[in-house]
Amino acid sequence: MALRIIMMLLLAGPMTLQAGFFSHVMSYFQKSAEAPPPKIKVLIEHDKPGVVLEVKGKYKIYNPHTNELISTRFVGKRKFIQAIHDGMKWGEEFPGVYQLLIVPDEATGISVVDGTEYRGAIYVYDIGGTISIVNQVYVEDYLSSVLANLPKGGYSEEVMAAIAITARTMAYYYSEHPKNQYWGVDGQNPPYQGYIAANKNSPMDSVVKKTRNMVMSKTGENGASENQIAPFPAQWKEGGEKTDGSKLVMSQISLAEAQEMSKKGDHAAQILAKAFPGTRIELMHYIQEPSDSK
Repeated sequence: MALRIIMMLLLAGPMTLQAGFFSHVMSYFQKSAEAPPPKIKVLIEHDKPGVVLEVKGKYKIYNPHTNELISTRFVGKRKFIQAIHDGMKWGEEFPGVYQLLIVPDEATGISVVDGTEYRGAIYVYDIGGTISIVNQVYVEDYLSSVLANLPKGGYSEEVMAAIAITARTMAYYYSEHPKNQYWGVDGQNPPYQGYIAANKNSPMDSVVKKTRNMVMSKTGENGASENQIAPFPAQWKEGGEKTDGSKLVMSQISLAEAQEMSKKGDHAAQILAKAFPGTRIELMHYIQEPSDSK
């Protein structure tokens, strides 16, 4: 399959740019768990009077403002969570606490917010008497969720690979450069569906796995040199127009044009080179893998 060409480019390309590439890669594998895969904070509820929050299994509660551990619980809980006059209430009251971080057991824990399941940590913020909720999730799991919304346009595997790499590039960028101190991306755009096991065998999910950790990098982005991997906020034209102050880098071709390139035999790397000139594909390296994405 043409996706193998991307891997050859990843192995060959960086060697022409930076000496000792393979020794650099091996140094990652010689480390312990010092470099876990990145996570991204996704805003899933905003300005709500309260929501029904359920955590299944063991979990810990922290005050993220002070990083203080409030309690460890070994049994799940399902209660309405809301802001009260002097703190927050989730079945029990947390006086003087206006932020909660709920961390389920990573191996088995699932949180349910108003009926939608999520993996990862849940942040709850009291903002002026209403609450906002943020889900911190592995980037790869986030991609599997948002790309499940891809329109059924009959895209080839190479176009789907280009879409996945573009979405990952943007997600990596916002995981490192969040839009504000509380969250990196808005779960409404693109729509984030949380943990959705039903799509784990879809063609798009297969492509997300095949392109795992592949991102586009742009020399000079945020001061990056040729030896540094620098994701940027890449987006296809079909994703919408820029908003005021947006740093989005829009594709130079449409997905329809990308599909035509694919029909002529072009692979994902060639499609991306035309869509986002002046960039290259890089492979990020991490030791630990998200338990839910294997």
